[in-house]
Amino acid sequence: MMNNLHPEELSKDNERILRYAQDKFQKEGFYKTSMDELARELQISKKTIYKYYASKDKLVEHIVMDKMMCDSNKISEFLKTDDNVVIKFVKILNLNRERFLCMSEKWFRDLQIHTPQLWSEMDKFKIQMIEETMKKLIEQGKKEKLIENYPVEIIITCMISTVKAVLNADFMMNSKLNVKELFSYTMELLLNGILTEKGKKLYEKEKNNLANQIGKINLSQNNYN
Repeated sequence: MMNNLHPEELSKDNERILRYAQDKFQKEGFYKTSMDELARELQISKKTIYKYYASKDKLVEHIVMDKMMCDSNKISEFLKTDDNVVIKFVKILNLNRERFLCMSEKWFRDLQIHTPQLWSEMDKFKIQMIEETMKKLIEQGKKEKLIENYPVEIIITCMISTVKAVLNADFMMNSKLNVKELFSYTMELLLNGILTEKGKKLYEKEKNNLANQIGKINLSQNNYN
């Protein structure tokens, strides 16, 4: 199903519909939102929405595909740099934290319950991304003496199983933590389990550097406003 989709240049109306729906659905879920409601909030005709998306399911599908393609391209860029493996991990984790900050448990619940085929496609993509990305990072990290010499297949299997268990709609709905917190704590546990002592020290240093950079950006934005 999703293999038929591909990145394309969007028209102004299409871009506006997609970004608005993405923001709304990821925060509130999509099951209870009608196309009439979207059209009213966007102040456009429902016909305009249907010009680009034959149904709400198609709109949701496109939102998911767009996000996956953006994430995949961004991670590929990180992997191509000359950075050490810890810096690459920090960049990838920060990318995902930013993504999950915009997503609610309702979004994941609606995907899992009301679009099971799409959820399955997302699951396959997630597994493929973890396998391909982690294999490269682990190999690099071992050469740099930043990752313990554990079997690659065990590390990857543990990571896939843990991420699938935690980023599950039922688990998220019953947890007191938000999606970003669930992801952050999970990755902290996993990374600290595979990094060498040298790797852990470097990881803490890079996390602090990133936090300082984000703090400066936020301060600059507040002063500007």
